[in-house]
Amino acid sequence: MQVKNPMGDDVRSEVWVSGVEESELSGSKGTANFVMKWDKQSKHQAYAVVEQVKGLTRPIGAEDNNTWVPVVAFECRGLDMERHHPRDGWVVVSTSGKSFTDVDLSDDWCEVDEDTGDCISIMNLQSKFELKR
Repeated sequence: MQVKNPMGDDVRSEVWVSGVEESELSGSKGTANFVMKWDKQSKHQAYAVVEQVKGLTRPIGAEDNNTWVPVVAFECRGLDMERHHPRDGWVVVSTSGKSFTDVDLSDDWCEVDEDTGDCISIMNLQSKFELKR
């Protein structure tokens, strides 16, 4: 991801946000999936929590070709999400149920489902962030 300080011009590129990794928030009993400070002397942490929102976020399916699909939501405090830089770690599940793990989506991806003989591909992946309040 690329994140920006909403109170200034500071930007951090290529940060890793994972829904399975959690860090404790200082001075709180809470946790977040991504925690940082814009300034090393700052007392305030900026953080993001990965969320799945019922009725909004969902996996992308074969019927979603050329359609925007909200796949993840973030609760962010002290930072704005600006860009998504897809890399490895993705899981792709074919219509037959075959899973392909640790898929790298930094470029077009294609594989053959050996159970059905079908070619499965993810091409021209694009992403965007929309602010919802």
